[in-house]
Formats: sequence, C-alpha cells, structure tokens
Amino acid sequence: MDWQKHMNQAMEYIESNLSNKIDYYVAAQFMNCSEWEFRRIFSFLAQIPLSEYVRRRRLTVAAWDIQNGEKIIDVAQRYGYESQAAFSRAFSQLHGLAPSLARDKGVTLKSFPRLTFKLVLMEGIMVEKDSNQRANIIGAGEVGYAVSVDMEEDTVHKTNELFWSTKGNDLVGTTALPFYGAFVSEEKCQLFGDLSGKKVLEIGCGTGHSLQYMGERKAAELWGLDISIEQIGKAEQYLAAYDLSAKLICSPMEAECGIPVDYFDYIYSVYGIGWTTDLEGTFSRIASYLKEDGVFIFSWSHPVHKCVASENDMLVFKKSYFDESWYSVSIDGSVLSLSDRKLSTYVNALARAGFVIEEMIEQSDNEILQTKDSSFAQKAKMLPVTFLLSRHVKDKVMSKGTVNVKTIPK
Repeated sequence: MDWQKHMNQAMEYIESNLSNKIDYYVAAQFMNCSEWEFRRIFSFLAQIPLSEYVRRRRLTVAAWDIQNGEKIIDVAQRYGYESQAAFSRAFSQLHGLAPSLARDKGVTLKSFPRLTFKLVLMEGIMVEKDSNQRANIIGAGEVGYAVSVDMEEDTVHKTNELFWSTKGNDLVGTTALPFYGAFVSEEKCQLFGDLSGKKVLEIGCGTGHSLQYMGERKAAELWGLDISIEQIGKAEQYLAAYDLSAKLICSPMEAECGIPVDYFDYIYSVYGIGWTTDLEGTFSRIASYLKEDGVFIFSWSHPVHKCVASENDMLVFKKSYFDESWYSVSIDGSVLSLSDRKLSTYVNALARAGFVIEEMIEQSDNEILQTKDSSFAQKAKMLPVTFLLSRHVKDKVMSKGTVNVKTIPK
C-alpha cells in the first residue's frame, strides 16, 4: 500500500469536511485501519492529537470567514459550536483576541497550516555516544516520515530552539571541529590558517566544543551564536573547564543581535547554516561581520545524499532533489523543522550576497572512510554526504569575495 498517498487522502477528506461532521471511521478506511489505529498513527506522526488538529484547523478557517465579512454566529454554527460564547472562548484561546476584533485592520491572526505527509531521509547511523562531542542532525540517511508545514519563521525558531534545548545532546551522531563531518577533518583540509591573535565567530556554537578547538589554537577572541539558551549555558560551562571564555549570544542567526561588523578574521559553522530560515539574509549578515580579508567556512549535509537510501547494496532515490519545502519530523519524542535545499540554492544565495564562486572540488578522506564498516560508510564511498565551503573576502567595498566549494563524504 502507498502509505503516503492514502494518509494524504484521509487528510483531504478531513479538510473537505471541516464545516461538517467528520466521520473518522471514513478517514481511517483510507488507511485500511480502525479509527483507533488511525488516531494513533496521526498523533505519532504529527505530534498532536487528531481532535486538536481538527479544532485548530476549524478555528483557522473560521478566522478567514470572519475576515471575509461573515456573521460570527453563522461561523460558530458552521464549525460545530453550540453557542457564540463557546466559539468566542475557543477563538480567543487560539488567536489571542475575540472574533469581533478579527476584522480590524492590522490584526494578525494565528494560522495553523494544513498538514500533508511525505517521505524524508533522516540520519540513522548508530555510533557510540561521546559526551565530549555535541550531537548533530543532518536530515539524511534512512527513510522516515515527516509532516509538510508552511515556513513561518517564528514557529520554526520556537520549534528548533525547544528541540536543541531538550534533545540537542541526546541524539545519535556527533559533529564538531576538528571534524566537519564523519569522514572529513580540519587536519586533512587545513582550511584555517594560523589562528594566533585571530577573532573567530561560530554560527550554531552548541555546547562549545568547536570553540574550545579554536581556543586551543590560540585564537584571541572566541564568539559564539546559538538559538538555544540551554546550549549557550552548556557552552559557558564547557569552556570554563578549559579556562577559556567566549562572548556567547543567544539569537537566531537571521536576526540583528549586536554582533560587530568588519570585525572577525574567521566565521565558521559546522552543520549549522542549514537551519536558517533566510539563507541569503544570513550570508549577507555574515559578510558584514567579516573583515575585508576575512574567511567564512561552513559545512552541511550534501543535498544529493539526502535524497538517496541504501537498499540491498543499491542506492535508491526516495525523495525529489528539487523538493525544498519545509517539514517537521519527530525524533525521540521531540519535533524539529527542516528544509532540504538544493546545492544551487546555497551557491546562488552566496552570489546574491555578494560572493564569487572560485572553484568546486569533490574529495573524500579515504583514511577515515576505510576505518568505518557500515552501510552508511558504503554509501558515502559512492556519493558525497557533506559539502564544505570556504569563502575569502577580497573586496568589502564591492561586497565581493571568493568561495571554494568542496563536496566531501560526511
């Protein structure tokens, strides 16, 4: 059975009957299961009870109807409320204001998006957990299920902040300097020069392990940016244990947060940049933080790898490379939101931010790769898992720079 197709048919039935009585037995028949099983499946995938999802969708559509001039009592009855007072209480609870105020100009109402389900590829590599390294989510590897969502910046930030605050260090997989990914290291690539006396900023600093690596190499100033206040606190403690200090800022990378301009010799991000909701804007901010001769380095999961799964010693495409829609996925009981961007999206965003691409190099660290005996390592031998970009600013006046692109197995 095409699980994804039939689940979305059930969601279409529910969406078409928001203004009517929904027969959940009918919805469950699309999945060839009982109503109880259907509710369980939905709640597991969407991380919200089915009844609550329907309530929020009805109140979202009701808000649109009211803004279009319909009478509140008519809208209340249409969506199953016995009285206007009961509807007003539910409406205020979701939207934060009374239905009578929904028509006012400038009013912003909360919109709970319609959910659809799709296949995604999530990291599924079993490795030993090391308390000395931070966890990493790259959105690649084994096949899993996710919920397509609208990209609403504040919602994505809140979802991912909570995820990193509660689950950021409990997940399988570790990424921190000197490693850019599982199969590539700074010792091999030598992208950083002599760090003595240099000012460095990490985007997505997590628990501070990469900053500690920089401090050991005599960087003069350590700065870190992270969306999670919990991670910031852990980074402070971790660095203090090594007698290091850093200027740590809790903020989304897209936001103005007081980072000085024309200040840093190096800005880097190890599997952090891909979390941004505004790629071009983030690159533009990073360019402004760098000195004229500064260097920007970042790594992220290679988008081709994120479309392919290994099955019976073969590589099989499981999702479209061109699909860049946002989705939410449940991992170990917590939810995160991601978008799988094409490689050209990163390259074009760099170009629009004023950078010039200098070269692209594909390579792998076979010495590391040969030490791993897993299906993931076998897959990594056949296609790139991580891409790594190094950018040098040459002309701050013209906002130009160069970017060296390296696609490397993670």
